[in-house]
Amino acid sequence: MMIFACLGCMAQFDAKNSLVRQIIVEYTADAKGIWQKKTGGMLDDIDGIESTYAFEKKSGTVYAKTKNGNYRIVLNKEFAKVYKTSQLAPIVESKLIQGEVDKVTKQLEDYYEGLNQTRRAFLQDSTDRARRDSIEKARQDSIQNALAQAAAKKYREAHNCHDIPMSRIGIECMICGMQVYENSIYAEGVANDTLYFVETVPGIMDCSYKKLHAGLVSPRLQRNEKFTYHMKIYKDSLYNKPYLTLGFVEAYNKESYEKYAAEVAVKAPNGYIDSWGYDFQEGQLVFDFTYTNTSTKEIRAIDIFYNIRDAAGNVKKSGKLRADGPVTVFEQRQWNWTDSKIPVPDSSVDMDLTRLIITFKDGKQKNIAKKDMLIRAME
Repeated sequence: MMIFACLGCMAQFDAKNSLVRQIIVEYTADAKGIWQKKTGGMLDDIDGIESTYAFEKKSGTVYAKTKNGNYRIVLNKEFAKVYKTSQLAPIVESKLIQGEVDKVTKQLEDYYEGLNQTRRAFLQDSTDRARRDSIEKARQDSIQNALAQAAAKKYREAHNCHDIPMSRIGIECMICGMQVYENSIYAEGVANDTLYFVETVPGIMDCSYKKLHAGLVSPRLQRNEKFTYHMKIYKDSLYNKPYLTLGFVEAYNKESYEKYAAEVAVKAPNGYIDSWGYDFQEGQLVFDFTYTNTSTKEIRAIDIFYNIRDAAGNVKKSGKLRADGPVTVFEQRQWNWTDSKIPVPDSSVDMDLTRLIITFKDGKQKNIAKKDMLIRAME
């Protein structure tokens, strides 16, 4: 039973069956694949045994070979007895042991030296090939670099750095939520993956103003070839703008709108209607109204006079809504009547504004007829 158990252990020597496990010679591959020889040194275990080619009875020492090493193992008493009474390894006289060891060592040396010669030849060939490839790559890179520079020069001549190609990939302003899906947009620049782009907002009286937005550059946009190429070509012009922050957007838009308001104030001295809209819901009037004060005085209130008409254009009901202020100079103010308690005739289909009476803080009033109303938009 001991012999059979030992037969199963021949593939490995460790502390369970031996006292000493010493390297005679061992080969391991380095980072370049060259096999390096190591001699001496102790091991915790030895596995992958291909043969136990000699056993010295007097010292209880067995000599074993693996694919890459030659080893001396001093067995413990129990396993030494097994080797003495079995044919697990040839019993060799002490004076002949070194000859057997040298044979195995020479076999390993010849084998791995052959592998190393083949490997060194391969590495040299790889080095030569890499050198040739490097020279060719440098030549090709030089050609490609010249072509790229020519293409970049041509691109700059045909494009403005601030006109950013978007390929209709959407971008959303993180401040106001406005979304843009255009082939291109005008941008001030980029900071921290945020694109600061400009909207031209149409106003009234042939006036308009610039509004700056800040939107994150989406992963899809970052993968777009037209966008990435443009940003690469104009990197120095678009990215070197440390002043671009959300605070700058707020200040820029405030100044831009104030300039616009001042320009409009010349043409619309009493202000204008930004927007107004209505609906007839469950027989009642729903109304909203937004007004911008471009006068030099604060508005106390605005009286809004209206007509409600049927399909034939006949007036079915007239009335007045009062929008209480204050509305300060250059301020935009909105009012909503969602529960006006104003009944609407069943035949009503339309509504129009007939006039406005603006009461200023000083008590003075301005009567604005329908033909004189300045309306930016109707919802």
